[in-house]
Amino acid sequence: MLVEDFAEMCRLYENFEIWDVENMDAFFKGNSVLTTIFEDKYKISIAEFNQKRSEIKETNMQIIETVLSYVGDKSFYIFTHHNENHLELIKMQQQKIMNFWVDINNIKNDHVYVIIMDKKLSEAN
Repeated sequence: MLVEDFAEMCRLYENFEIWDVENMDAFFKGNSVLTTIFEDKYKISIAEFNQKRSEIKETNMQIIETVLSYVGDKSFYIFTHHNENHLELIKMQQQKIMNFWVDINNIKNDHVYVIIMDKKLSEAN
């Protein structure tokens, strides 16, 4: 599940980790479920991904968002260097709303980042 308004909703989640997605190969190697979802949704095998990439109109980040939106047992907040979500995280760290265990300002320009988290059981009901 993709999370919107992370600053407002972060208290509903726990077990945070930041996944640095270097490229699409790294994304698909992250978990075999992601490969299965991609192949089912896009009707392209992972083996053919690079060869048929131009047939997919979406950006890599949009593909990542689409695939992660089908994962039901985790929640995700996706950001890249200085996009709206990243700026929100910088603000949260500066205001000490949340500690990301790294300087959230200092991320790579060409990577996609995903905060992976679990919905708190007491808040899920």
